[in-house]
Amino acid sequence: MFGIIGTSGQDLSRLRQIAGILARHGYAHLAENLRTGRDRADNAAVDEARAVLGAPVRLRMLLQELGPTFVKLGQVLSSRPDLVPTEFQVELAQLQDNVGALPVEAIREQLAAAWRCDPVTHLAFFDERPLATASIAQVHRARLHDGREVVVKVQRPGLEPTIRADLDLLYLLARLLEATIEEAGLYQPYEVIAAFERAILEELDFTIEARNGRAFAAHFAQNERLVVPEIVTELSGRVVLVMEFIQGTKITNVDRSVIDVEEVLHVVLDAAFQMAFVDGLFHGDPHPGNILVTPEGKVCLLDYGLVGRLTSNMQQTIIQLSLAIATRDAEAVTRLVYRIGQPEERMSLASFRDKVSDMMARYLLRSLDEVDAASLLNELLDLALRYKIRVPADYALLAKSAVTIEGIIRQLAPKLDIARTILPYAQRLMADRYSPEAVGRLALRSAVTLLDSAQQMPLIAHQIVTDLESGRLTVRVSNPELDRMSRSLNDLGTKVFLGMVTMALILGTFFVLARYPWEWHGVNIWAVIGGGIALWIVLMVVSWHFLYTRLKKISARAVFRMFGGGARRRPGDHGRMSGP
Repeated sequence: MFGIIGTSGQDLSRLRQIAGILARHGYAHLAENLRTGRDRADNAAVDEARAVLGAPVRLRMLLQELGPTFVKLGQVLSSRPDLVPTEFQVELAQLQDNVGALPVEAIREQLAAAWRCDPVTHLAFFDERPLATASIAQVHRARLHDGREVVVKVQRPGLEPTIRADLDLLYLLARLLEATIEEAGLYQPYEVIAAFERAILEELDFTIEARNGRAFAAHFAQNERLVVPEIVTELSGRVVLVMEFIQGTKITNVDRSVIDVEEVLHVVLDAAFQMAFVDGLFHGDPHPGNILVTPEGKVCLLDYGLVGRLTSNMQQTIIQLSLAIATRDAEAVTRLVYRIGQPEERMSLASFRDKVSDMMARYLLRSLDEVDAASLLNELLDLALRYKIRVPADYALLAKSAVTIEGIIRQLAPKLDIARTILPYAQRLMADRYSPEAVGRLALRSAVTLLDSAQQMPLIAHQIVTDLESGRLTVRVSNPELDRMSRSLNDLGTKVFLGMVTMALILGTFFVLARYPWEWHGVNIWAVIGGGIALWIVLMVVSWHFLYTRLKKISARAVFRMFGGGARRRPGDHGRMSGP
């Protein structure tokens, strides 16, 4: 409520615009549904539109019309099977491509502003037809005066003010979700929006993508089968990115009579292996549109705006987890997931292990090449979330990338034995990680760390004793029940105080009316001022009480039922749809 009071005029204007768009797409009743937990709309036209288009399509259209921020949010949701049902994921994934093109005049103006000169100063040719359109930018083919063929990625003009206004509203929505959704404590909407803000503001700065592209080019400089487009540094900046044009075909559209598909897939797997376990810098969105195959059979990776980074310890943990899953070791999987994740509260490891064992038992009946990695990872993620274990972003991004690559392999070569194909990579990985030299280095590092810790222990013990003797040692105890009781008492005291202020205003108004009458056209001004202030305080207290004490939390699944998608089935239920 207080966030609304502090909302700027620009944000209020954007809020009115969003409200109009919501109404056009049949979501005017959303607030009522959130309060009651029921799916109800009184508009016959809304019911008809819902029956014809379906909930996932309408949600995709809604996000697309709301603008770039919401399109990016939809793209994030499309890759979150732990939050969004399968039918919504499939539809929201179309937001990757289905964005309207900007007029070429707007693109030229953006180029002129970025380069501070007429675009023809640098470009001998500029194709007005875009190669691709997205929520953040538009891509055109061009040619420089020195003859180099390039692509020009131009950011949509006027994005940042709109995105910042939308982020303010998303933060407000996150606060409301935390007050009304049961699972909000686990998902932590406010932190999700904060992470989303960092990601989208980084994506608005093309210099970051250029830096990532140069890093990938350096890592694959010796790989003759993989191409990374060269960045034209002198023409690239925050809102414009110019890079080498690579002639190629989308990997899922290659001519099999000309290109050896299995050889191409081996190149992709080799690159994925190197990114994840050698370089520690991996492509975060390797969907088919970002993987081209050149006429010579080389593989070209595009779009380095979304990348992930793995430390040596993270790489080691992933190797151990992969081995534990491959050997169906539920005990090891339990320990590793617990180590990887961030438990929100104390949990029963024995109970978690039993659930992992049940999940792994379903895969014991299949050979390794028959295991659907997407289903396995989704089930493991669902299980971790049910036990309130949050998986860090880089691990989740790596899992999504791995599942995407596996999907490409199964689409292009369904008979390819994935287990046999990745065996050489696994053997190479094991040889590198567990060779005598590597084990020796690990033992040396461990010995140095242990020695350093042993040297520090006397100093730490002395510090503790000194603090204890001087009374400076502080022990903090956190009790959620006491914290909630403290907040409730604080709220109660605030409401009592505001009630007393309201009563004083009312009494003071009557006193002033009796002693100092002030009328204008028959209306007592003091009565209007005093009554208005008192009414405002009363409404504020009532709204506060309703939002934070009386409004019962509803399940996030109920929200999707309101959209018409139905509750998402748990893994193992009959008729469950597999992930995309």
